[in-house]
Amino acid sequence: MNKNISKLITNFNNLINSNKKNKFRLNFILLFGLLLLPLQKTRSEELFLKCIGKFEINRGALIKPDWETSYLKINLNGLISIIDDKGIANEGRTLIRRNLYTITHRGSRNIIKNIYKVNRTHLTYTVESPHRNRTLIGTCHKGRG
Repeated sequence: MNKNISKLITNFNNLINSNKKNKFRLNFILLFGLLLLPLQKTRSEELFLKCIGKFEINRGALIKPDWETSYLKINLNGLISIIDDKGIANEGRTLIRRNLYTITHRGSRNIIKNIYKVNRTHLTYTVESPHRNRTLIGTCHKGRG
């Protein structure tokens, strides 16, 4: 009888130890599998604006404001923003200060072509073109993107 009980105890201990090994292997495989799954790509926060120029300094009100429509995709992390001006997509460096988003668009020779400024609270919009000595003023509306 004692021999049977001792055999049962040893078999039971072996069963527990083998289950512990199996559980460890299972946990290790699950953890390794989770690490191999592709993580979801995070998109930076962006703000989509539709800006319409209405007035030009030293020249007066624009005859057709729809001609001066720009679509801005402002990256809120302060990186590169995209400007869609008259169907041409341009990139510019974004600078965010207090209530002002400033996007500087540079040409191929690193010369400043346009400076776009959007006031965050009033959603007013100015475009300064240093080469043409032109400043355009307008308003922006939030878009869907």
